Amino acid sequence: MSEKANLRNLVMDQLEKLSKEDYDARSYELAKQLFQTPEWQAASCVGVTLSRFPEVNTRFILAEAKKTGKTIAIPETIYPSHTMQFRVYEKGDQLIEKKFGLMEPAPTAQLVEAAQIDLLIVPGVAYTEEGHRIGFGGGFYDRYLAAYEGKTVALLFHEQSRHFFPNEKHDVPVQKLLVN
Repeated sequence: MSEKANLRNLVMDQLEKLSKEDYDARSYELAKQLFQTPEWQAASCVGVTLSRFPEVNTRFILAEAKKTGKTIAIPETIYPSHTMQFRVYEKGDQLIEKKFGLMEPAPTAQLVEAAQIDLLIVPGVAYTEEGHRIGFGGGFYDRYLAAYEGKTVALLFHEQSRHFFPNEKHDVPVQKLLVN
């Protein structure tokens, strides 16, 4: 097993031990940190996943985006190319369950070009202080970030922070990390 795979498993094991109360409280604190950033405040369109445990819970972000009139764009994965694109999401829109139980927009939802997304909230399993990340293993965000020119931020629990792990030449670091 690769060093990345070992680290991914180690961090996921730590996160899965979080209690529901701790998970929700820490996710909420991270969302509050996000709302104070100039990147969030300036964004009119935010790219964000519909999270699932043990990822940082994004429901607080979705609610605040709707309340403040921001457009929410969620990813749609495309196989077999392991690429993704974003589509507009409104609460109550039809969602389709894809691989690994991910909920994604229906292909009928409005497409959002990368240049329209002001702020992309990048999920991952582990991060270095420089913003390098280990994702969930599909390479979707690595491919997307290679051409994305907007602002990026990651929300992470302190268990996900690492001083170092090897990165690869195609890795694009996240610009800002918010940690709880």
